[in-house]
Amino acid sequence: MTFGDKGTLFVGTRTEGNVYAIIDADHDNKADRVITILKGMRSPNGVAFKDGSLYVAEVSNIWRLDDIENHLGNPPKPVLVSHNFPTDGHHGWKFIRFGPDEKLYIPVGAPCNVCERDDLRYASICG
Repeated sequence: MTFGDKGTLFVGTRTEGNVYAIIDADHDNKADRVITILKGMRSPNGVAFKDGSLYVAEVSNIWRLDDIENHLGNPPKPVLVSHNFPTDGHHGWKFIRFGPDEKLYIPVGAPCNVCERDDLRYASICG
């Protein structure tokens, strides 16, 4: 979960494949409106907000929705930021955040609990 600059709560999901915008228009700490802004994604639970844009992490992709809070009713087409992450789903879901250095931090999980792979991409993780 992450908040936008205008107070919209953005929520990603691991199993549903959706990302939601939750609006509390009267500020009573109860949702007045829930809008599905993305659907059909692969574990889009990682969400982060910076400079008016929502960043969403799937298993192998990072997406950006620009100026999202001004377009909740008609979300912009997501911009692909990166597709260079492993496609393994076992530990592939991501929690993302911007650090104090304003860089986006993205974890890469091991593809299995006990790895015995020859794939060199995972040598340092599973070795």
